Amino acid sequence: MRTSVCCFTGYRPEKMPSGYQEGSRLFCDMQVQLCQAIHRAYAHGCRYFLSGMSRGFDLWAAQAVLALRGEGLPIELWAAVAFPDMHVHWEPIWRTRYQHTLAQASRTFCIFPRYMPECYAVRDRFLVERSCRCICFFDGTPGGTAYTVHYAHKHHLIIDNLADQQLSLFDM
Repeated sequence: MRTSVCCFTGYRPEKMPSGYQEGSRLFCDMQVQLCQAIHRAYAHGCRYFLSGMSRGFDLWAAQAVLALRGEGLPIELWAAVAFPDMHVHWEPIWRTRYQHTLAQASRTFCIFPRYMPECYAVRDRFLVERSCRCICFFDGTPGGTAYTVHYAHKHHLIIDNLADQQLSLFDM
Protein backbone atom coordinates (compact mmCIF):
# COMPACT_ATOMS: atom_id res chain seq x y z
CA MET A 1 0.00 0.00 0.00
CA ARG A 2 2.86 2.41 0.81
CA THR A 3 3.87 2.43 -2.87
CA SER A 4 0.60 4.14 -3.78
CA VAL A 5 0.59 6.84 -1.07
CA CYS A 6 1.94 10.39 -1.34
CA CYS A 7 2.10 12.72 1.66
CA PHE A 8 2.31 16.50 1.94
CA THR A 9 4.28 18.82 4.19
CA GLY A 10 4.77 22.55 4.17
CA TYR A 11 4.46 25.78 6.06
CA ARG A 12 1.63 27.37 7.98
CA PRO A 13 0.37 30.55 6.26
CA GLU A 14 2.34 32.88 8.55
CA LYS A 15 5.58 31.02 7.76
CA MET A 16 5.18 31.17 3.98
CA PRO A 17 7.81 33.35 2.26
CA SER A 18 6.91 36.93 1.45
CA GLY A 19 4.58 37.21 -1.52
CA TYR A 20 2.78 33.88 -1.05
CA GLN A 21 -0.40 35.27 0.51
CA GLU A 22 -3.60 33.65 -0.74
CA GLY A 23 -4.70 35.22 -4.00
CA SER A 24 -1.24 36.57 -4.89
CA ARG A 25 0.45 35.67 -8.18
CA LEU A 26 3.08 33.57 -6.37
CA PHE A 27 0.36 31.73 -4.44
CA CYS A 28 -1.61 31.02 -7.63
CA ASP A 29 1.58 29.78 -9.33
CA MET A 30 2.21 27.50 -6.34
CA GLN A 31 -1.33 26.12 -6.65
CA VAL A 32 -0.70 25.27 -10.31
CA GLN A 33 2.61 23.62 -9.38
CA LEU A 34 0.84 21.70 -6.62
CA CYS A 35 -1.70 20.27 -9.08
CA GLN A 36 1.12 19.37 -11.47
CA ALA A 37 2.97 17.60 -8.65
CA ILE A 38 -0.17 15.61 -7.76
CA HIS A 39 -0.49 14.61 -11.42
CA ARG A 40 3.20 13.52 -11.43
CA ALA A 41 2.62 11.41 -8.32
CA TYR A 42 -0.47 9.91 -9.92
CA ALA A 43 1.53 9.09 -13.09
CA HIS A 44 3.97 7.19 -10.85
CA GLY A 45 1.26 5.11 -9.19
CA CYS A 46 0.03 7.20 -6.26
CA ARG A 47 -3.70 6.98 -5.71
CA TYR A 48 -3.89 8.06 -2.07
CA PHE A 49 -2.81 11.50 -0.88
CA LEU A 50 -2.16 11.89 2.84
CA SER A 51 -2.46 15.34 4.43
CA GLY A 52 -1.61 16.32 8.00
CA MET A 53 -4.54 18.80 7.78
CA SER A 54 -2.76 21.75 9.42
CA ARG A 55 -3.42 25.35 8.38
CA GLY A 56 -1.54 26.43 5.28
CA PHE A 57 0.14 24.07 2.86
CA ASP A 58 -1.43 20.88 4.30
CA LEU A 59 -4.96 22.16 3.77
CA TRP A 60 -4.16 23.82 0.44
CA ALA A 61 -2.79 20.48 -0.76
CA ALA A 62 -5.81 18.58 0.56
CA GLN A 63 -8.11 21.00 -1.25
CA ALA A 64 -6.12 20.52 -4.47
CA VAL A 65 -6.59 16.74 -4.17
CA LEU A 66 -10.33 17.22 -3.75
CA ALA A 67 -10.48 19.60 -6.72
CA LEU A 68 -8.62 17.14 -8.97
CA ARG A 69 -10.81 14.30 -7.73
CA GLY A 70 -13.82 16.46 -8.60
CA GLU A 71 -12.43 16.84 -12.13
CA GLY A 72 -12.36 13.05 -12.50
CA LEU A 73 -8.85 12.06 -11.42
CA PRO A 74 -9.34 8.75 -9.54
CA ILE A 75 -7.53 9.69 -6.34
CA GLU A 76 -8.42 9.77 -2.65
CA LEU A 77 -7.68 12.22 0.13
CA TRP A 78 -6.56 10.67 3.39
CA ALA A 79 -6.43 12.88 6.48
CA ALA A 80 -4.03 12.38 9.39
CA VAL A 81 -5.11 14.59 12.26
CA ALA A 82 -2.80 14.97 15.25
CA PHE A 83 -5.76 15.01 17.67
CA PRO A 84 -9.52 15.58 17.22
CA ASP A 85 -9.67 19.20 18.42
CA MET A 86 -6.53 20.48 16.70
CA HIS A 87 -8.59 23.06 14.80
CA VAL A 88 -10.71 24.57 17.59
CA HIS A 89 -8.47 27.58 18.28
CA TRP A 90 -7.88 28.47 14.63
CA GLU A 91 -9.33 31.50 12.87
CA PRO A 92 -12.91 30.86 11.68
CA ILE A 93 -11.94 30.68 7.99
CA TRP A 94 -9.40 27.91 8.72
CA ARG A 95 -11.79 26.01 11.01
CA THR A 96 -14.43 26.04 8.27
CA ARG A 97 -11.91 25.00 5.62
CA TYR A 98 -10.64 22.19 7.86
CA GLN A 99 -14.12 20.84 8.65
CA HIS A 100 -15.25 21.01 5.02
CA THR A 101 -12.09 19.28 3.79
CA LEU A 102 -12.07 16.63 6.52
CA ALA A 103 -15.70 15.77 5.74
CA GLN A 104 -14.66 14.90 2.17
CA ALA A 105 -11.66 12.74 3.08
CA SER A 106 -11.98 9.07 2.13
CA ARG A 107 -10.11 8.02 5.27
CA THR A 108 -9.20 9.74 8.52
CA PHE A 109 -6.47 8.71 10.93
CA CYS A 110 -6.52 10.29 14.38
CA ILE A 111 -3.05 9.99 15.89
CA PHE A 112 -3.80 10.94 19.53
CA PRO A 113 -7.12 11.19 21.44
CA ARG A 114 -6.13 14.63 22.81
CA TYR A 115 -3.27 17.12 22.55
CA MET A 116 0.12 15.80 23.61
CA PRO A 117 3.39 17.73 23.22
CA GLU A 118 4.72 15.20 20.71
CA CYS A 119 1.52 14.81 18.67
CA TYR A 120 2.62 16.83 15.62
CA ALA A 121 6.02 15.15 15.34
CA VAL A 122 4.39 11.72 15.63
CA ARG A 123 1.82 12.74 13.02
CA ASP A 124 4.61 13.84 10.68
CA ARG A 125 6.41 10.49 11.08
CA PHE A 126 3.08 8.74 10.44
CA LEU A 127 2.76 10.62 7.13
CA VAL A 128 6.24 9.65 5.96
CA GLU A 129 6.18 6.03 7.14
CA ARG A 130 3.07 5.30 5.09
CA SER A 131 4.22 7.01 1.88
CA CYS A 132 6.55 6.50 -1.06
CA ARG A 133 6.47 10.17 -2.16
CA CYS A 134 6.31 13.57 -0.51
CA ILE A 135 5.09 16.79 -2.10
CA CYS A 136 6.35 19.69 -0.03
CA PHE A 137 6.90 23.41 0.17
CA PHE A 138 10.29 23.74 1.89
CA ASP A 139 12.77 26.58 1.43
CA GLY A 140 15.29 25.44 4.03
CA THR A 141 13.73 27.21 7.04
CA PRO A 142 14.16 25.19 10.28
CA GLY A 143 11.05 23.77 11.96
CA GLY A 144 8.43 21.06 11.56
CA THR A 145 8.51 21.08 7.77
CA ALA A 146 12.32 20.75 7.79
CA TYR A 147 12.02 17.83 10.22
CA THR A 148 9.46 16.08 8.02
CA VAL A 149 11.38 16.63 4.77
CA HIS A 150 14.60 15.32 6.33
CA TYR A 151 12.71 12.34 7.75
CA ALA A 152 11.25 11.67 4.28
CA HIS A 153 14.73 11.84 2.75
CA LYS A 154 16.05 9.44 5.42
CA HIS A 155 13.23 7.03 4.53
CA HIS A 156 14.05 7.27 0.79
CA LEU A 157 10.82 8.97 -0.30
CA ILE A 158 10.75 10.72 -3.65
CA ILE A 159 10.51 14.41 -2.77
CA ASP A 160 8.85 16.97 -5.02
CA ASN A 161 9.67 20.36 -3.48
CA LEU A 162 7.61 23.23 -4.85
CA ALA A 163 9.68 25.89 -3.07
CA ASP A 164 13.07 24.79 -4.36
CA GLN A 165 13.41 22.18 -7.11
CA GLN A 166 17.11 21.83 -6.21
CA LEU A 167 15.99 20.23 -2.94
CA SER A 168 13.75 17.72 -4.78
CA LEU A 169 14.62 14.05 -5.20
CA PHE A 170 12.92 12.77 -8.33
CA ASP A 171 12.65 9.34 -9.90
CA MET A 172 12.44 10.69 -13.47
